[in-house]
Amino acid sequence: MSQYQLRVYTLCSPEAIIAYENIWSKHIPGLAKHRITTHGVWTVPAAPGSGAPRLYALVSYRDADDMQERLQAYLAGPEFRADMEGFDLSQIVDVAESVLTPTADSPLR
Repeated sequence: MSQYQLRVYTLCSPEAIIAYENIWSKHIPGLAKHRITTHGVWTVPAAPGSGAPRLYALVSYRDADDMQERLQAYLAGPEFRADMEGFDLSQIVDVAESVLTPTADSPLR
C-alpha cells in the first residue's frame, strides 16, 4: 500500500497562485524521479474579502520509503532548483502536510 500525503500551499496573492501552479507542473517529473507520484494538483482562489489562495497537491510514496527522506532528496536536487528559478519563495505564506491513510474501500488503497 502506498503512503499518501496532502500538501497545502497558501500563497500571498492571486498572481502568486498562478505562478506557483505553473511551477507545480514542472515539479511533477522531478518528483517522479525521486519516487514521489503526483495524483492531482488543485487550486482554490481566495474568498472575496478574506482568505488567501491555496494550491493542494496529492502525492504518494512507496510503502517502504521514508516520506521526509524522499522529499528532502528532491528539494536538494537540481530539478527543484531549476523549477523554482525566478520565483520569490516569500510568496508562499504557509505549507501544511497531512499524511492520509486510505480506508479499506478506497480506490487509492
